[in-house]
Amino acid sequence: MTYSSEEFPLWGGVATVMVEKPDRLGAARRAVDHVIDDIDAACSALRDGSDLARVNAAAGRPVRVGATFVAVLWTALHAGELTGGLFDPLVGADDAAIVIDDPPGTVTIPAGTALDLWSMAVAFAADRAAESAAGQAGCGVCVCLPGSVATAGPVPDPGWPVHVISGRGRGPRGEPCHAEKIMLRSPGLAISCPPAPGRTAARPRGGAVAADMRPLVRGQRPWRTISVIGMGCVAAKAASIAALASGNAAATWLGSRELRARMTDADGHVTTVGRWPAVCVSRPVTLTREPGVQPLIAYATAPSRVSFAPES
Repeated sequence: MTYSSEEFPLWGGVATVMVEKPDRLGAARRAVDHVIDDIDAACSALRDGSDLARVNAAAGRPVRVGATFVAVLWTALHAGELTGGLFDPLVGADDAAIVIDDPPGTVTIPAGTALDLWSMAVAFAADRAAESAAGQAGCGVCVCLPGSVATAGPVPDPGWPVHVISGRGRGPRGEPCHAEKIMLRSPGLAISCPPAPGRTAARPRGGAVAADMRPLVRGQRPWRTISVIGMGCVAAKAASIAALASGNAAATWLGSRELRARMTDADGHVTTVGRWPAVCVSRPVTLTREPGVQPLIAYATAPSRVSFAPES
């Protein structure tokens, strides 16, 4: 397998761009950077001037927003419908209370609520960045953003090398988390884990592993991470979050949709669902955060279609 890659710090973690033609890496990276800048301006929860920050700050009043923000919002709402509400982008009320395009070009959320679009924005960005980079570079591309991976174009044999991390930092007994190497041939992979202590859904932050889900119900199994392979990163992200929220029923929920997944519980035990493409368990890894790096991403003015249809 021949490919070239470049890593760079992003949103408190590390992003990677891989291309099957080494001389096209620069073109792919420029396309990815454009997508990242676009989503950051639209959806960053920590950037005061972003569309998301302004909508949340003005809850109860219409706010004029851009096309990228609307595309991510519609994608998130579709994901919520597809998961039966296990993924919910609105904190504090039912999504039906969100008003889009009334007046035209605006979004209104109920007073006392906040949108949490971080998870869908990252996945949306990974999908669109891979598509854009493959088009600009004219070759196969794999884009790895924190917690979200997407591919587009031809896939090198035997696949794109991706390390799936078992959790944040160290385990319950201080043991280091491990990264399992897989060779990814599918369009999308997403990793989700419960929020870190003290983190709220309305103020998400980036990280080497996504922290995206509603609070677990007492008595549900405390999964450390759930990774899902799907027909796009958005679909994989929606499924991983829904599975986390399903607790003990996660494997059943994923299996009934013919999805491939890897689940690590609080004790570090791994359960796989479907034909998970494991290659090996690699060395222990230590997850670090780059200080002062901000989250978010996206590109395109149309929502992504979310589907759990099994791969052919």
